[in-house]
Amino acid sequence: MTRYRQADRLRQLVFRSCLVLVLISRVHATNGMRVIGVGPVQRAMGGASVALPLDSAVSLTNPAALIELDRRLDISTTYFDPHVRYKAHSTGGMVTKDNTFICSDMSLCYIPAFGVTLPVNKAAAFGLGAYGVCGMGVKYPSNLYHNVTYTEYQYMKLTPAMAYRLNEKSSVGAALNLGYAMMEFNAGSPAEKPHNDGDALGLGFTIGTLYQFNDTIALGLAYESKQSFSDFKFSASSGTDKLRLNQPQSLTLGLALKPVKRLRMAFDVEWIDWPQTVGKNMPRYTKNSSGATPWNMNWDEQLIYKLGFEYDLNKSARVRFGYNYARNPLDSSRAFENISFPAIAEHHITGGLAIQLNNKRILNIGAMYAPEVSFHTANANQFIDNAKTQMYQ
Repeated sequence: MTRYRQADRLRQLVFRSCLVLVLISRVHATNGMRVIGVGPVQRAMGGASVALPLDSAVSLTNPAALIELDRRLDISTTYFDPHVRYKAHSTGGMVTKDNTFICSDMSLCYIPAFGVTLPVNKAAAFGLGAYGVCGMGVKYPSNLYHNVTYTEYQYMKLTPAMAYRLNEKSSVGAALNLGYAMMEFNAGSPAEKPHNDGDALGLGFTIGTLYQFNDTIALGLAYESKQSFSDFKFSASSGTDKLRLNQPQSLTLGLALKPVKRLRMAFDVEWIDWPQTVGKNMPRYTKNSSGATPWNMNWDEQLIYKLGFEYDLNKSARVRFGYNYARNPLDSSRAFENISFPAIAEHHITGGLAIQLNNKRILNIGAMYAPEVSFHTANANQFIDNAKTQMYQ
């Protein structure tokens, strides 16, 4: 009974802490809108995790893999520092500093990750996580259309999950995805009214399976449903504007290899259906009292390749290396949208270190670098004859 009460107190503490700290986070991302991995462990592995569970964050990526973990609590924060700039040319005079680079001045980002895994017995396990998983935005001074260009979107997810072992080789799992998102923007001509302090609640699910062929090879598969959100509501002088922005479905296949005792390898391929939620003429206004210009992101589908290695240096230390690649999903003809939401990062090089402090505590350190990439765009109908956006992270 005492052990049960302690576990119950732990669950309550983790849940409350996650809610408070996730809500104060500022989130940005690199695969489209999404972070390449949650926390220092997944990120150091290039995001590969569906078939190789290393920490509690698998409740997010493949809940079936929770069954392979012991009781654990993972707490982390990530400092994220993207550098974004653009230059644009407009023969129509819609750029204050024509063909001159303007730098974004978005404040620093801290991304929290909290997860707990609680085995129920040999056949079942419970997991709970709260993560900053998605976001984008820029903060440019007045230039384009002689106005500031400011956008910010943040998406946090709470994931209660269960895993069940079917037999010695296979397990299944499911997670409920409870989302909270915040959005605001002030972009376009000075006549466009700022849209501030919009928020929305979302709901979806993730299901997954893990199959252990033997001690050397494992295969994982996870499907995340479309995350349906309530409308973002913005107050305008002429009434209320409502904008619908959901998150898309995705499917990930993962392979884990353990060729020698001290080495573990993981390879994931993920498909994200961006056209489902930010495709043609999306996101959509369901009510447009201010007469705001409609958005048309027109993003394409995205295939993401994730590769990670973990190697035991000795009994107390492990190193991790990873690589993540995805071609950006942007439409080069949507110049204004591409400047406002420059999700252009493609290559990501990652690494990390795990230090066993004692038999109950591990310190994980991870790092990621995305080399500078440029993206050319143009749209004469938007009075942008040509533009170039650059980013490194």
